[in-house]
Order: sequence, then C-alpha cells, then structure tokens
Amino acid sequence: MGLSGKDLARLGPAARRQIMQALHEPAGKRAGRTAAAAPVFDSELERAYYERFIFPFLMTGEIQKVETHKEFLLLPAGEYCGVKLPAAHYTVDFLVTYKSGTVEAVEVKHRTIRKLQRDYIYRRRLFIDLIARPQGWKFREYIPE
Repeated sequence: MGLSGKDLARLGPAARRQIMQALHEPAGKRAGRTAAAAPVFDSELERAYYERFIFPFLMTGEIQKVETHKEFLLLPAGEYCGVKLPAAHYTVDFLVTYKSGTVEAVEVKHRTIRKLQRDYIYRRRLFIDLIARPQGWKFREYIPE
C-alpha cells in the first residue's frame, strides 16, 4: 500500500519527518522493506529540494528512480597542437526517472554560487545539447528566490 500525493500533503511536519527517518534507516532495521541507500547531499538546498519535490513522489510511486550527483562526460581529454586538453564533465544534482518513463535532470543552485561558477552556463549548455536533448530528457534548474 502506497501513499498518494494528497495523503502526503495532509500529513503534518512531524509525520513527514517520521517518514523521512524511516526511509533513511539502516537496512537491518527495516522490517519487510527493501533496502535503499540514503541520498547524499552537497548542500542544505539540495536536501530541501529532495524533501519537497522528490521524496513525496518516491513514496507515491510516481518516481521510480533517483540518482544523485551523476557525472557525464561532455568532452574527452585530448591534445591539440601540443596543448593538453582536459576532459570536460558535468554532474547533475538529481537524475529522476518517472513512472511514465520521463527522465529529468535537475540542477539545484543558489543564486550566489551560480554567479561564482563562471563556466557553469557553458557546461550546462553542453550537457543539454550533447546529452539531455538527444535522449529526450527534461532539464530543470532550481534557483530559489
């Protein structure tokens, strides 16, 4: 028996917290449930996004799979005219696979961090053009106010 999105919305903060704790219990303490690795977050902003936009849909079964910090190769290492060119990578914060088969890459950024990472907009563009768009994936950039 799963919870629907409406069921989760009706729960208070304490009940939601209890569900989150149950999800992140060590596998040995989970009676009758399948073990899942607890996600690792790089920031509190990522944790908040997960708890608000991903976890409730995992509980209802609308999201089948979530991968955190998946790295993609954008350009391989190489050499040109004696200049060594390092490989270029892009790491998405969340790669979400929905029950419908839709895949969405989610980037969670604080406004200040986004400005400090000058190459971010170029790596994002390469990721979208070389990986997300050809595979029909959606891309979401979450920058809270």
